[in-house]
Amino acid sequence: MVKRQRVVIVGGGAIGLAAGYFLQKEGAEVVVLERGRIGDGASYGNAGWITPMLSAPLPAPGVRRQVVRTLGRSSSPVSIAPRLDPGLAMWLWRFWRHCSPRAHAEGLRAMGVLNRRTMSLFDELRRDQVEFSMWQKGLLFAFLTAGGARAALSELAALADLGYLVPQSVMGSEELRHLEPSLSPQVAAGYLLSEERHVEPQTLVQGLADRISRDRAIVRERVDVTDFEVRGRRVVAARAHGERIEADQFLLAAGAWTRPLGRKLGLRVPIQGAKGYSFGLRTEQPPLHPLYLGDSKVGVSSFSDGRVRVVGAMELSGLNTDIEEQRVTSLLEKVRKFIPGAGMEDVYDVWTGIRPLSHDGLPIVGASNEYDNVFLSTGHAMLGITLAPATGEALAELMTTGSGPELLRPFSPARFRTS
Repeated sequence: MVKRQRVVIVGGGAIGLAAGYFLQKEGAEVVVLERGRIGDGASYGNAGWITPMLSAPLPAPGVRRQVVRTLGRSSSPVSIAPRLDPGLAMWLWRFWRHCSPRAHAEGLRAMGVLNRRTMSLFDELRRDQVEFSMWQKGLLFAFLTAGGARAALSELAALADLGYLVPQSVMGSEELRHLEPSLSPQVAAGYLLSEERHVEPQTLVQGLADRISRDRAIVRERVDVTDFEVRGRRVVAARAHGERIEADQFLLAAGAWTRPLGRKLGLRVPIQGAKGYSFGLRTEQPPLHPLYLGDSKVGVSSFSDGRVRVVGAMELSGLNTDIEEQRVTSLLEKVRKFIPGAGMEDVYDVWTGIRPLSHDGLPIVGASNEYDNVFLSTGHAMLGITLAPATGEALAELMTTGSGPELLRPFSPARFRTS
C-alpha cells in the first residue's frame, strides 16, 4: 500500500485552503496551520472579486510616471512609507525595471493562461459542496470622463487574443445609469465586464475549511509557526511554540508573512507587504453591481442584506495594519463623486489588510530553490480570491506528481535566481 503524503500548509487564507482542497483531491493528508483565525486575514475586508480580466501585473508602462506624479498626495492611490529598509529599496528598483512593455505583455499572457479555468473551477467547488456566496453580475467600470473610460478599455484589448470577452465600446452616462441607478450624474462613461463575478470572501474561506475538514483534513487556528527542523535538503517538521508537527511536504502560503516565514529557512521570498484599506458603507441605494471607480482606483462590492464594502489604496509600509484616518477620509471623498450622499457617519468597520506583492507583479508558486520538499504560494497581490483555485489546482499537481503544468513555469521561485 502506497503511503499517503502528509502536507503541512502554513497559512489558512484562500490561497492555502484552496491548495489544501486540491491536494486532498489528489490523495494527500492535509494539515493547515493558521496563525490567526480562519477568515480574519486578508480575506476579511476585501471586495471578493473574481476578475481574471483584471490580472495584469502591477508593473506596467506608465506606472513610473503616474506614481511620481501623485506620490506624496494624501489622495494618491499609492504611497511608500519612508523607512530604512534596504530590501524595500532593492524591491522598488526591480519593480521599476519591470515597468516595460515587454515584461508587462509577457506577464499579462502568463496570467491570462493561468486564469483560463478560473470560472469553471469556482463552479466545480460549488458542485463539490463547498458552500459560499457568489454572484454573477459582472464588474461595472465607471469613469468621470469618456476619455478615461476609452483609455482603460483599450488596455484590455490584448485579452481578446486569449479568449476573453472584451467590450467593443464604452457606454454613455444615460445608458450606464440605467444599468446602475446608484451612480451619480457626474459619471460620464463606463463599461461592463459581463463575465466577472464576486463572492463574499469570508464565506469562501470558511467553506473551503469546512469542506476539507469533512474529509479529515486538520485545520488548526492560532498556531504560529516559529521554526523548522531541517535535515539536509529536507524539512522534517514545523515547530510552533514547542510543538513539533511532522510532514512529508511543506507549503508556505502565509500571504505577506511568507517572507519572514521563509527567512526561518534561509529562503529568499522577494515580496513586499502592501497595506489596503476597506470599510463598510451605509447607503440608501446599494449598487446592483460590483463597481470599479476607474478615475479613483477604488472598488465597491454589495453583499447579502444590502451590505456595501469599499476597498482601495496601496501603502508600502511593511507588515503593519495601523489605520490612518486621512486614508479613510480620502477614500470616502473619492466614492462620493460616484455614489452621492454618503458621509463619515455612514462609514463603519474600517479595516486594513496586507497584500503580498512581488517586484515583477506575478505570483510566486512552485518548488523552493533550496529544499526538496518545500513549496511556495504567495505574491498574489489583489488577486488572492481570483487565483486561489487555479494556483491551488496546478500546485497540487506539482506537489503530488513532481511535474507541474507548463502554465506554472512563469511563476516559479526559480526565476529569482537571476533577477
